[in-house]
Amino acid sequence: MEYNFTGSSRPQRHINLGGAAGPSASQLAAQARMLRAERQVQKQRNAAATRIQAAFRAHSDAARVRRQCAAELERGAWTAPSNADWERRTRLLLFSYRATAYDSRHAEHVATWAQGDIDAALERHSALVALIVRNMLQMLVRFPTQLGRLGATYVDALLRLLPADQPTAPQQTLLTRALRWGLHAALSAYVATLPLERTNEAGACVELSLRPFAVFPGPTDTLAETVSDAAAPPRASALRGFVASLLTTAQLLPRLPLPSVTALAAQLPFEETTEHLRTLGRYFDIATRDDALHDNPIHSPYLLSNYVALGSKRVARMNAQQLRAYLEVLTLLQNTLPPKVFAACTDTEPTHAPLDSAAMEIDEPSASTSAAPAPERLDASTRRNLRALVSDTHLHALLAQSTRYAAQTRAAICAFLVATLQVWPSSASEGVLTTVLYGYDSVGRSTHAAHLPAVGAMVRELWRGYVRGSSLARQLNGASSTARLVETRQALTDPARADEWPVLLVLSQLYGRALLTMGDDEFYPADRLQTAGKNPLTLDELVTLSGMLRNLAFALYWQQDLVNDAAPPALVPGTVVPLGALRETVTRLLQQLHTRDARRPFTPDGHWHMLSQQDLASFIQSVIVEERELFAESQGEASPGARARHPMLSSRTLAFIGPRLNVLHHIPFVIPFEVRVEIFRQFVRSDAERLHISRDLFSRTNRHRATVRRERIAEDGMAQLNALGPRLKEPVEIVFIDQFGQPEAGIDGGGVFKEFLTSLVRQVFDTDRGLWRANERQELYPNPHSYSRQPEQLEWYTFLGRILGKALYEGILVDVKLANFFLGKWLGHQSYLDDLASLQSLDADLYRGLIQLKNYPGDVENDLALNFTVADEEFGVTHTTELVPGGAEIPVTKENRLAYIYHVSRYRLSKQIEPQCRAFFQGLSELIDPRWLRVLSRDELRVLVSGTEAPIDLTDLRAHTVYGGYHEKDLAVTYFWEALETLDPASRKAFLRFVTSSPNPPLLGFGELHPQFAIRHAGDDVTRLPTASTCVNLLKLPAYTSREQCLEKLRYAIHSEAGFDLS
Repeated sequence: MEYNFTGSSRPQRHINLGGAAGPSASQLAAQARMLRAERQVQKQRNAAATRIQAAFRAHSDAARVRRQCAAELERGAWTAPSNADWERRTRLLLFSYRATAYDSRHAEHVATWAQGDIDAALERHSALVALIVRNMLQMLVRFPTQLGRLGATYVDALLRLLPADQPTAPQQTLLTRALRWGLHAALSAYVATLPLERTNEAGACVELSLRPFAVFPGPTDTLAETVSDAAAPPRASALRGFVASLLTTAQLLPRLPLPSVTALAAQLPFEETTEHLRTLGRYFDIATRDDALHDNPIHSPYLLSNYVALGSKRVARMNAQQLRAYLEVLTLLQNTLPPKVFAACTDTEPTHAPLDSAAMEIDEPSASTSAAPAPERLDASTRRNLRALVSDTHLHALLAQSTRYAAQTRAAICAFLVATLQVWPSSASEGVLTTVLYGYDSVGRSTHAAHLPAVGAMVRELWRGYVRGSSLARQLNGASSTARLVETRQALTDPARADEWPVLLVLSQLYGRALLTMGDDEFYPADRLQTAGKNPLTLDELVTLSGMLRNLAFALYWQQDLVNDAAPPALVPGTVVPLGALRETVTRLLQQLHTRDARRPFTPDGHWHMLSQQDLASFIQSVIVEERELFAESQGEASPGARARHPMLSSRTLAFIGPRLNVLHHIPFVIPFEVRVEIFRQFVRSDAERLHISRDLFSRTNRHRATVRRERIAEDGMAQLNALGPRLKEPVEIVFIDQFGQPEAGIDGGGVFKEFLTSLVRQVFDTDRGLWRANERQELYPNPHSYSRQPEQLEWYTFLGRILGKALYEGILVDVKLANFFLGKWLGHQSYLDDLASLQSLDADLYRGLIQLKNYPGDVENDLALNFTVADEEFGVTHTTELVPGGAEIPVTKENRLAYIYHVSRYRLSKQIEPQCRAFFQGLSELIDPRWLRVLSRDELRVLVSGTEAPIDLTDLRAHTVYGGYHEKDLAVTYFWEALETLDPASRKAFLRFVTSSPNPPLLGFGELHPQFAIRHAGDDVTRLPTASTCVNLLKLPAYTSREQCLEKLRYAIHSEAGFDLS
């Protein structure tokens, strides 16, 4: 009951005091949009449901109709095409076909239909027959395995419907439609399911695939890729289908009966096929690896395999135009495939004999950077066909025809060789080089032909006929250094040079390969204008060639933006060779030529130098800055202190100084020797500064002290200094103990250590110790005896590496002559130094024997009876080592003797002394960074280690002498210089050792001797001997009164070999 009734019947207003407002206008609009979207979604759902229901009903009805048609087919039998029932049953056959799933009963019905009188049916019901043919082709493509033997029935039916002789208009129309519906794709799919045996079914497929070329005769200028499928002429469509489908079928030829193989080779329009492949290649961008044509068949290894199998036998009958086109297609197809395809061909069955596949491990140019996916495992037949591409038989045929049509085909065969050498692994590419260079079979089967070029003739022809006078050569030989860089850069990026670069690349590869087995006596002719017996180029031609290669290599290192690490990398125009691989090839040949020139100069003075004096002014400092930056990056110096000492360089600065270090490490000879010696010393000074090492006697640098008995210098030196390792860079003080057990007088300010180092080197490099062996010229190299490979002896090699590293670090010359090939290994260039000419510095008798073997005119195998083994005698026992696996069973023949020579050279120069060299270089690298040594050549390194072999220049010594207590005009000084001039060269070296502890003068003259050579007055007592302080290069000379008196005392002093007490 309401007790608060006021008499009013109006409802009371409810007032909300919570402060909440009603929905805003934007909220109302959003709500409206949401409702509208929901209605739209519901509408779409209804429409989708309607379409799904309609599709389901259509599918159900179609399936029901197909079942009814199939059931009706089962109840009747086929009649003649003239009967109306035939047409009705054919329509039932069409309606019962289901393209998405295989129906065995339907396939059998189609086969039954195909066995009827379909030839007559084509004349009456061409449209129905064409539809059944389309269904058969679809089933062959989609269900070739399930069809089994029924597929052969379909192919036989197609052969009857599509005759080759006098086809009617309906038959031609049907064939045109079949081509459009994928005739060749269907045949390829079916052939791929057949067993790997020569079956008639495969032969029928090939016969049918060739029918269009008989029905539509005559070549066509219209290619199917340029027009739509419907508008393409039938022959063009057939050619495209045959190439894209049949020629890309794996193991095609092994499945064919021999008559079918013969028919295929005879009826295939090979020239049109070649031209079609060249057209397909135009859609492929070799630089970016992009292809404008979808599913371009040129990327299939089976296409190359089948093309080589069908084309290699035709080479001998090709004219110039055909051969050029054939070579261009082989080049294209190799360029499009990744190198891993060709590597798979040499994994199990090498192209050449084992002696070649294991040999010639030269620096491999960088592999092609193809982005193609990894191919499936290639079958044996495909690998065999691909290996035929680089077989001696195929190469000889190509060389013979190319020689016959040299003017039209040399550029094409060079492009082919460049592609081959780039994509094939070294085991195959080396065989290719050998075959091209020497013109015979590397496995021992003589295949000489009279029209093949002579040994080295290809090199001579390429140089004189195609490179020397080419526009590319003119570009690479600019007038000034700046012009050379600009011209070279243009040549490296100009597509117009695409035909010239492959010739230069092949020339460089072939000539570099020839130099590996060419001795110096074969390299140098008697007359500069004539070629030597085995050298295809004259010395004057080599000067021109080396100048061109020098300019090219310098530009590639100096302009390092050309050779980048981007993907894909920049390529040599017209090839798949990256510019980095070009640089490696050119550098290798350039180094080989410079090595010959260093041994026996044939180039004019200054030929190798590239920079002007103005450029050299800033070169040293730029290199030092770059070296510091590289060291900081390698050590991970990211701390503020490290960056304060070596602040980060700007990209512009790095771009300026970076190439200089590249030049020094790879082609150092383009910089004058004096500049590089200064750079080496700057490297050492920079390293000492980084390690806070001071050579000042009174500095606080950590100094190591060693007490050495004079009669046991080597043993005591190793015991006390070897454990220091890299700390041997720090100063070392030596205290000698004389024969009476007493310390010798004197404070080691550097001179005593130099005397210790000189005496140590004289003892440990004595061949009687068993660590070293001397050649004919008394040059030393590690002893290959098994004794020297014992762990205790290897530790001695490590110690000696550290000792010579210490000598280089301190700038001390040592009196030891090392063999040329061993010095070369210090530089890390073993890939081109292990050649026949280097062998002369190891064993001159072996070198002469191998040269005789190389030039032996008789029956090598029967007269010499050699095999691929070497014999070593130790302690009266002979040990035989195989140069290659199974070498004892491989005779040395006229054909494989070059490989034998290479193997022997490599074994003697590298493998036999590998542990000794590794131990030595381990010790050497602890004190001398290997990068520092790469600024030198072998002969320059010899000078840096041992000094120059030139006689001591007394005029230079006198010009850089200071005097204490004397004047240069004093009689005692005059008598001294006159006495010194009468000494023989050996005594002068003994004098230099007496006053400086080193018998050889400084590299760049006595102006670099620090401290300078000094002569100090030692009193008027002429009975005294002259004495020396080697630590300060000081001679203490009494005031002798005659030249004879001075000469007598001087000779006695320098030959006494007394210790430090004498001074």
